[in-house]
Amino acid sequence: MTTIDLRAYEPAAAPHVVALWNAAVGDLFPLREPVLRQCLELNPSFRSSDALLAWEGDRPVGFGYVGLHRVVAAETLAFRRRSQLQAVVVHPDRRRRGIGRRICGQLALAARSHGSETVEAGGGMFYLWAGIPEDVPGAVEFATSLGFELGTSSWDLRGDVAGLRLDERTEGTLVAAGMEVAPGTAADHAEILGFLYGEFGGEWWHETGWFLDHGGDPAELLLMREGGGRLVGLARIHTPESRPVAPPHFWAARRPPAAGGLGPIGVAAELRGRGLGRALLVVALDELRRRGLTDVVIDFTSLLGYYGPHGFAPWITYRHATAPVARLIGAATAGRVEETA
Repeated sequence: MTTIDLRAYEPAAAPHVVALWNAAVGDLFPLREPVLRQCLELNPSFRSSDALLAWEGDRPVGFGYVGLHRVVAAETLAFRRRSQLQAVVVHPDRRRRGIGRRICGQLALAARSHGSETVEAGGGMFYLWAGIPEDVPGAVEFATSLGFELGTSSWDLRGDVAGLRLDERTEGTLVAAGMEVAPGTAADHAEILGFLYGEFGGEWWHETGWFLDHGGDPAELLLMREGGGRLVGLARIHTPESRPVAPPHFWAARRPPAAGGLGPIGVAAELRGRGLGRALLVVALDELRRRGLTDVVIDFTSLLGYYGPHGFAPWITYRHATAPVARLIGAATAGRVEETA
């Protein structure tokens, strides 16, 4: 039997990972090299041992990645002991040989060294998948065989906004509340981060701060202000040219060239229930439509009731799950299963 050697990720291996990934699941999730490099190499928490390649001679046959949060910041302290198994892929002609289990076991050891007692399936920060992708045959079964316990579902939603317009109802809601919506500027940086942390916590704070620090255009953040002053709402729009690339455009090959994205979006807690969240959503979708980006994806959400009335429906379904680290380590040597997750 050929020896399988697990090695830590190195930047030079990125093209190999992309080729392996696309051979395994590229029909559903076509990975591009810039997206992979962004999630790994531009991730301030990433270390090379957080991603592993399984080599058979000079050929990579498996890949896995665990998300570990190492940023030292009071705003993200709650994430310091959380770990996410972001992805495990095995080449189609090397499945059922225990390769995926070995990768999971080694990544679980890394999670334990990080101080984690449990591992989540996907999600967190710098994720490729928000959870276990139900579209991938055998993915859920593989995860449960490792000891993951299934929980709720979330979705990437997709909708056509070609017929949407900024209507009188929306304009009336904004006028009655004294609200104005305008693109952000570089001068809004600190205020934006303060608002996001205060209203939505460390994950949105970290994600948006990283986006702006890495050259993201602040004008893609639509800001709702009360009387043109206090910031009370935010919606981030995405275009095919947006950099860094956001999750709505991770699987761009499955979408038309002129495609848009949305998220995160939210208004201050004290203003919810007054129709302002709906109004901000319509403004953001109308902006995408005006730019000709009528095919819109909203990633990683469970709010079907919020987005559904505007024509959005599930595009990709993710199943959330958790497993004790010790269980994953033990399962790594316990039998062989179809490894497609």
